[in-house]
Amino acid sequence: MSYQRLLFPIAPKQTVSTAFHQAFLFADKQKATVTLFTVIAELTEMKELSKYSVSTLNLLDHETNQCERQLEDYVTELKSQYPHITFETKVIVGIPFIEIIKEAASSNTDLIVIDAHRDNKETACKWGTTTRHLMRKSPTPIWAIRSLPDKKAEIKKVAASIDVTDAECAELNKRILQVGHDFAAINNAALYPCHAWRLESEGYLREWNRSTDLEIAVIAKQMRDDRTVRMEALTTPYESSETPIEITLLEGNAKRVLPDYINSHDIDLVIMGTVSRTGIAGFLMGNTSEYMLDKIQCSVLTLKPEEFESPVLKK
Repeated sequence: MSYQRLLFPIAPKQTVSTAFHQAFLFADKQKATVTLFTVIAELTEMKELSKYSVSTLNLLDHETNQCERQLEDYVTELKSQYPHITFETKVIVGIPFIEIIKEAASSNTDLIVIDAHRDNKETACKWGTTTRHLMRKSPTPIWAIRSLPDKKAEIKKVAASIDVTDAECAELNKRILQVGHDFAAINNAALYPCHAWRLESEGYLREWNRSTDLEIAVIAKQMRDDRTVRMEALTTPYESSETPIEITLLEGNAKRVLPDYINSHDIDLVIMGTVSRTGIAGFLMGNTSEYMLDKIQCSVLTLKPEEFESPVLKK
């Protein structure tokens, strides 16, 4: 996967927090092009007000100019810290998540980097608003930065959340592992492919099949061994890699054991897939992925299946 073009949405009046520096370090190593991108939220009422007051016509221009100056000031400051990055800036008016998705598509952006650690709406994108919209509807991978105050910006541990339950996720699993390995290699970090599993039918086996504890334990071991073989097969292409790789199988509910593992092992970045569904208004991420966002304390990079079509980009 290429990492040569990164899009950094910056909300009006948002400061470039230390959280972003994790991604700037990465972009600098890649000698990438970084676009600082501000979307001024379009207010339908402004059009109506312009009928009654000439002064309102200048408000949007003033805000646009102010945002452009803000981005240029950031570029001036960042250039000295990250000399290998080519910086660009852009300010437009519209609905933030829609314009971000459109800009990423039109500019062939490889990654959208968004600050997901914020105290209020004026400073960045909270989980549940723009960040969730992007993760649900963007075909471009989303890197949601969440840097804790007591942690350095460097990425030293990368977790790749893999689902080897069935063949439907095979291609997405390969992409998740590839991106995880790329990030680990570029940052001289360790890679931790992990898979959560449990014997879902244990209750059925006990109640309806009258299976004994020993019989259930044997079935669970066979299932675990099978999942281990699948995980090892996925990592085979990276056997000669210098990147340390440690496969981990976690037994239990994925919504609980994956966040517990990630938070307790000081993971800096977790790569996971998001599988969108139709049938309900809008597009929804896979329940496990969306639930985990609020439980994980580190940065998250989400990937869509190659065949995903964004509702934003449909003509």
